[in-house]
Amino acid sequence: MFHLSYKSMSRFFIYPLVLFSFLSVSTISAQNENKINKQLAWKDVCFDLQIGNIQLYKGDEEISLPLLTLGMNEFLTLRFDDLSTTRSSLRYTIVHCTADWEEDNLFLNEYMDGFQENWFNNSKHSHAARVGYQHYELQIPNRDVQLKVSGNYLLKVYERDASKPVFVRGFSIVEPKSTATLHVRPPMLTGERCLQQLEIIVNHPQLEVRNAFRELKVRVEQNGYRLPNAEQPTPTFVENNRTSFSQPDRNWYMGGNEFRFLDTRNLEFSGQGVAQMTTDDNGRAYAFLYPDDSRDRTYLYSRDLNGLYRTDAYRTRNRFIEADYVTSIFTLNAFNPFDGEVYVFGKLSNFTLHPEFRMEYNEERQAYELNALLKQGLYNYRYLLVANDGKVDWEAIEGCFAETENNYNVYVYYRGIRDRHDRLVGVFTINTATNR
Repeated sequence: MFHLSYKSMSRFFIYPLVLFSFLSVSTISAQNENKINKQLAWKDVCFDLQIGNIQLYKGDEEISLPLLTLGMNEFLTLRFDDLSTTRSSLRYTIVHCTADWEEDNLFLNEYMDGFQENWFNNSKHSHAARVGYQHYELQIPNRDVQLKVSGNYLLKVYERDASKPVFVRGFSIVEPKSTATLHVRPPMLTGERCLQQLEIIVNHPQLEVRNAFRELKVRVEQNGYRLPNAEQPTPTFVENNRTSFSQPDRNWYMGGNEFRFLDTRNLEFSGQGVAQMTTDDNGRAYAFLYPDDSRDRTYLYSRDLNGLYRTDAYRTRNRFIEADYVTSIFTLNAFNPFDGEVYVFGKLSNFTLHPEFRMEYNEERQAYELNALLKQGLYNYRYLLVANDGKVDWEAIEGCFAETENNYNVYVYYRGIRDRHDRLVGVFTINTATNR
């Protein structure tokens, strides 16, 4: 990989820059990588490196959960870019899933009015961007698709065969039939200050719950993804249409650390986290980020986007088709390589371990390096270590602190004796900063 450290940048700027992304040979097997991804956010997967900037959100709120309320006049917005030049038209299909995001046995007419296979009819070519792309936009529901029941859904985008999608995105529809009381606090039965413990009580007087242990499921996400190896909450007692999912020795989650910032909205000036913006002879933009250091010993609060990002570009009328793609050059200082693989992690990587965001260690510079092609915008990211035994180590690079501000999204599912699918009967969010 071609890379310039911040100290040596200036003497290289007078020469043409030739940068390229890489796919390194990893000691972590693809099998382990996929296994960890299934624990993180298996509902959001991209299989094609030519597809970029995939976003699915509610209405016009770019930083929001992809969540609709059943029976309400709401819609989801899907946006993505296709950087290839030879692809044929794209299609999409929507399937209903269980609480654990596995396709269930519902027939199409049970969960949807409309067509099983649909074409994208709203796309535009990028305008004035050095890296050309086709920008797609879709709203759900639409005249071809109307969804009828609550639960989890997978949106599959593909060329010819739905079993071979270019990417998959998950979203949910909730029918509000429950309420919840949530609290986050340091664990009571451990001196480990890295953890955050979630207390959950679900009130469900509108549901006919006969056996909460079989009929109710609670699934927890931290900032939009599930922490690997974190056990999902289970009922502890039921009383007067109220079920507690709180236990003194359960529902512990790694607090982690605040995310780092990358701002490439302005190609003429360096934004937050960027040491230098430059262009090559073809006008393509490069953002040299300030070299990062491990921060495993101290906690410092900073207001972040909890790993998300927002597409944006200065001096544009339509940021979605005028924003350019920037080669963003990440550097993580490390005197010695870690025992494992280092990834850049966040919504920019679909909250998964992706080969495109796996870093490479440069022994000469004593640093990990990555060149990633990202659309202009404001990004959050952090570094993640996957040890040689395949386990995710959240602490090695970023540290882990109970004080870290996180969003916890709690999904409550109900499947009564007469139901054929997992109904989503409540979605609740608690922010640890406001809970203190």
